[in-house]
Amino acid sequence: MKNKKYVLITGGTRGIGKGLVHAFSNEGYSVIFTYINSVDSALAIEKEANASELSVKGYRCDVTNLKSVQKLADTLFEDDIVPVGLINNAGITKDALFARMSSDEWNSVIDTNLNSVFNVTRSFVSKMMELDKASIINISSISGHKGNLGQTNYSSSKAALTGFTKSLSLELARFNVRVNTISPGYIDTEMLQLIPDDQRKKIKKSIPLRRIGTIEDVASLALFLMSDDASYITGQSILIDGGMSA
Repeated sequence: MKNKKYVLITGGTRGIGKGLVHAFSNEGYSVIFTYINSVDSALAIEKEANASELSVKGYRCDVTNLKSVQKLADTLFEDDIVPVGLINNAGITKDALFARMSSDEWNSVIDTNLNSVFNVTRSFVSKMMELDKASIINISSISGHKGNLGQTNYSSSKAALTGFTKSLSLELARFNVRVNTISPGYIDTEMLQLIPDDQRKKIKKSIPLRRIGTIEDVASLALFLMSDDASYITGQSILIDGGMSA
């Protein structure tokens, strides 16, 4: 996997993360992705990619644990692997009305969705600053821009990424490291597919474009932001929501 453009994607075994792994590897990037419990899924993704002669490798890593992330960084750096792209995608939901929300439901979401972004970015950013150019993309959510019942934990974690992105983009601009956020609306992932058909129909009607977004929609935007075509874009939070936030 040497002498290639490396992209590190956290949470790469399902949903948007899995789609990003496929999209970037198909575009010629050497993709490194993290996972924590989905060993079988990670191996299946690697096998499928390698069968197509694509460069994809998964690493088991607890992104909520700084030591675990630093261990991954050390392993990659020892092999002279420094990602030109970092996509902070790992995320969870634990929805509950705030009056009934437990401290675990709050802390686990903040740890996975926000603190992991610190852990991963902090562990890799110094080496990325030494490259000619690099790009960091944080996957947020429309819930970080508007409220959603039962998601004070999730919305808080995703809203914080906007401030993180804007501040970090100012610090890294002189090193030609761009930092942006993608905020998806309703995307057709495994989680959304669990919603009953009648609710899905209501969701579609609430979207001005009258359709639920695809993982490919998000991946296309990420590929653009990672590319030289977006070389003058940094510090931005781009909503991809079919017009819901208009």
